[in-house]
Amino acid sequence: MQDVSGKSLVILLLLGCLIGSVATAGCTGTSGVSEAPTPTPEATPSAHTTYSPAGPQPSFSTSVTVPEKHMRSDGSCYWIVTGTVTNTGDAPARNAVIRFMLIDDESNMIRATETIPAGWFQAGDTKIFTINPLPGDCGREYHAEIAVTHDIP
Repeated sequence: MQDVSGKSLVILLLLGCLIGSVATAGCTGTSGVSEAPTPTPEATPSAHTTYSPAGPQPSFSTSVTVPEKHMRSDGSCYWIVTGTVTNTGDAPARNAVIRFMLIDDESNMIRATETIPAGWFQAGDTKIFTINPLPGDCGREYHAEIAVTHDIP
């Protein structure tokens, strides 16, 4: 009878060692390989990185006036802005879209937008747009910005 319990004890001990080795597999020892270095911001491409084909490209420069505040007869306010957009690149842009944004100075949130489809925008061309009205709150201060999107032909 003592032999059976001795064998059971050995089996349980071996079984325990087997379970322990499975549970700790890969946890002991060193692999000799150091951890991968954390990438620096310069080495990691931005989510806004765009890749474009080589060769002539459209490129845009923009300027916009300070928004002019106007009051309606009902007491509400609106702003007028004038913006200039120039294709400074060496290729035309297809499906150009000009987006004017009225931005609250305090919260830096967009209060109003106006989107203008500009179609083909040839290299070297300058277009001037006056946007009226951009609604806003009478007691707030705003500035304007312009964003240009386009396809490459």
